[in-house]
Order: sequence, then structure tokens, then C-alpha cells
Amino acid sequence: MPPPDLKQEDSSRDSESPREPLQRAHRTCEKCTRTKKKCDKALPSCSRCTRLQTPCCYDFVYTAPATSVVEPAALASILDPTALDIPPTVTMSVLSSRNVNWRDAVDIYLSTINSWLHVVHPVLLSSKLDAIPKSSMGGNEAASLPKDPQFALLVLCMHLVTLYADSARTQATDGQEMFGNAEYVIAKRLFGMARGFNAPSLTLVQCCILLAVFEFGHGDFARAYVSVGDAYTMVKYLGITPGEYNEAERNSPVDPADEERRSVYWSIFVLDRLLHVEEDLLWKPLHLPPHSPSYLLPTTNTTWDHATSSLVTTTVRLPASVPPSVPLGPFQRNCQCAMLYARALDWEMETYRPESQPPSVTSFSELDIATRALIEAMITQSPRWGDHYACFATLTSLLLLLYRRFLQTVDRHNLISEMSSNVEVAKAVAGVNFTVRIIADTTSDFNDYLSHRPELLAPCSPVTPFSAYHCLRTLSTFEEIIPDADRRFHDIYSSLHFYAKRWGVGAQLVRRMESSLMEELTATTAAASVS
Repeated sequence: MPPPDLKQEDSSRDSESPREPLQRAHRTCEKCTRTKKKCDKALPSCSRCTRLQTPCCYDFVYTAPATSVVEPAALASILDPTALDIPPTVTMSVLSSRNVNWRDAVDIYLSTINSWLHVVHPVLLSSKLDAIPKSSMGGNEAASLPKDPQFALLVLCMHLVTLYADSARTQATDGQEMFGNAEYVIAKRLFGMARGFNAPSLTLVQCCILLAVFEFGHGDFARAYVSVGDAYTMVKYLGITPGEYNEAERNSPVDPADEERRSVYWSIFVLDRLLHVEEDLLWKPLHLPPHSPSYLLPTTNTTWDHATSSLVTTTVRLPASVPPSVPLGPFQRNCQCAMLYARALDWEMETYRPESQPPSVTSFSELDIATRALIEAMITQSPRWGDHYACFATLTSLLLLLYRRFLQTVDRHNLISEMSSNVEVAKAVAGVNFTVRIIADTTSDFNDYLSHRPELLAPCSPVTPFSAYHCLRTLSTFEEIIPDADRRFHDIYSSLHFYAKRWGVGAQLVRRMESSLMEELTATTAAASVS
């Protein structure tokens, strides 16, 4: 006989309904699974969910807690920096896929960009090239390519800064379409990987400088500004300085490795200053500290020898304070121009008052005299003014920065009368006319050459379009005080279009100029209709 309680329970169930088979789910419900409780899998709801009066769900996707351990071998492969190195053959394939011979690309770079921004030392570069076979051995093409990934990246960056912008496309896209080409995208990514997973090196600094030149030349000023700062950060880590001038060592031999490090410092110095020809960067702080008069200039000096009517390369140690009367090569002159431009920036920051009259022209007369003296030295010391074209562009931009700022505070309606009664205004007008004449004279013949020989744009500096742009802004604003303003405007405007074929920023400046002219025309039309 069964126990009384069981018998009573069975009797009560029998009295309620006929016995039916109990339905069960094939898996534990969601709540019991997540709380790790025993589930009776009853349908439609398990007893625990019924007791707790909560929804019971058997149709769910269970995600286990993230407590799994990564296999040590897999983790090591992820964190191993060497696993992120891109083989040099891959980097070089970027050039070969475009039918570019990498040695030719290096030669083009040396004869164009490196003449005014001495980023690499030709002697050291030549020794690296000589160590690489010029032809493949036994059909092994990789044998004739650079073996060092960072050097391969440097070659790619050399090619990058010699690329021409397509003026038809850049003018339609504000000049920045160059940042979508494969050469830049790959070079930037490779540099980021090398920079992130390797200690700073001189080669990486050189790559960073050339990337900054490309970014500045095609109109991405934020990226160029950051790249220059990154290059200087690496230079500080590596302890690279220009060195101090010592008169006793003036004609002493110079070690090429020391010269290359010094030139790298000065290249960053030049770029840091010249980026500020762009209005958006005018008030941005400089990355590098002010120069010292005792800094040692780059020592490789290529000048014009009047006796032999040829270029002569010499090695001489000179201080940063060397007078303009001493003949110097394009890179040394570029360093001098950058120093002068930094002085102009300092003057602007110290004296600029948005709501008051700016200081007199006399306050920057010393800077004006130094700038004119340097311009005169470059004109008289070499018949090849094209060698110093980047320097002329920097100095003319400097003068326009100072004089145009002053003239903008003078009432336009009384400007001509002020010229005869106000000495400061007369000086400013003379300074503007001097600067415009230099730009117009150098561009009038240049336009004729460029129309037949566009390859002459190859050594063009990104600063040159800004010189033309600032001059055009001056001509359009103060045409009544500049002789033959219309013709000069046309010549310089044509030059700016030529520069747009070389650097994308030229197209960006063309669009800015067109927009400015349209605004002036609209304002003039509105004023005429009111009167």
C-alpha cells in the first residue's frame, strides 16, 4: 500500500484531469542558463520562472562572458613589431606599378627639391645606391632594390614630392585630390607604422620632412603643421642640432654624416617658418625655438663662379649671422630667408592690435633693409635667378605681410592724398611697389618659358604660389597706387595657374582669388546701385 500522502496526491490529480505526458524543452531556459540554476525545462514555462513570475524563454542566443584566454603564440604574433614591417619589395612595387624607375626618381629629386631643401646628403646617398646592384642577378629582381624598409620608404617619399598636380582636376577639387593618390596613402601609412613601432631614426625624420612638403604643397596645412612638429620631436630625441660656429674651424673638413644631420635640422627650421605664409597658420606657434646668430649654417655651398661661368660646390663653415655680401647657395639662402620671415612673424605677434592703429612703418625698417639687402645680393651674385626663386618668394611674401597690413589701416578714399602728406604711408606704398615689381619682373619671362617647357616647374617651391597669391590680393586692393596694375595682375595671375600644375595648393589659391574678386565685384555693384 502506498503512503497516504502519495495516494492522496494521486487521487486529487485524477480527479482534476486525465493523466497527460509532460511537455519539456530540449534546452535550459535563458534565465536558468545565465544564473546557472537547474531548470526542469517544462513547457510553456519552467517551474522556476513560473514561481518567480518572470518570462521564460527557450529561443535565445547565449553569449559567453569574455573570459577566454588568447593563445600565447597568437598574442605574440599580434604584438611583435617585426611582424608589422613591410618588405621593401612591396614599397618599391608602388613605383614599378607606375613604370617609375626608382633610381631615376632619386635623381629627379636630387636635381629639384634637394637643391633648396637639403634633406639628404648626396655623398651619403650615393654610397647607399652604390651598395645596391643596378641589375638583378639570376632573374632575382629584388636583388636590385633597397633592402632597408625605411630607406625604401624614403625613396617613395622622394618620388612623392616630385609629382605634378593635375591642374584640371585640382581646380575642381580645391587642390586636395592629391591626397587620394596611392603613392601618398601608402607612404603615409607606412610611415605611421614605422613611426609607431620603431625608435626614431634620421631616415624617418627625412621621410617626415618630405611628407610635410607634400602636404604643404597640396594644401593640407593642418597635416603639414603636425608633420613638421613630429619631425622636430624626433630630432629632439635624436639630439640633432645645427651646431655652433667656430672661427678656428672655418675651413676644416666636414664629416658628411654631421652635415646631413645639420641640414635635416635646418630643413625643419625652414619648413616650420615657411608654413606660415598660409593665412590659416599665421598665428600658430612655431615648433622650433628662435635661431641663434652663432648657429652653424649648412656647410655644403653651391654658388656661381663668374670667372668660369659655372656652378662651384665648396664646403665652408659660416654662422647664421653671415652678411648677405657673402655668396651662398640656394639652401643656405633659404635658411636666411626663413630666419628673416621668423623675425617678421615675431614682429607681427608682438605689435598686432586688432582694434587700434598698428605701429609705424619705421618700427620694421630694420627688417625691411635686411630683406632688400638679401634680395639685391641674390640678384647680383648669380645670373641664374631661378636657383633662388624659392628665396624670392619667401622675401616678397614677407614684405607684403608687413606693408599690406599697414596699408589696410589707411582710409582707401584718402590713400592717394595721404601719400603726399604722410611719410609712413609713402614708405609703405614704396615698399609695396618695390615688392610687386620684383614679383612681376620674375614672372613675366617665366610665363613664356613655362608655356613651352613645363618641366621648369620641377624645382618650384610650394611657397612660390603664395608669393603670387599675396601679390594678387595686394594688386586687387590697392590698384590705384600701383603703376600698370592691370597688366601686372594678368601676368601674375597666369603664373598662379602655372603653379597649380605643379602644386595642388596653387589651384586652391586660384579659387580663393576668384572668390575674393567675386566678393569685391558684388560689393561694388551693390554700392553703385545704392548710389
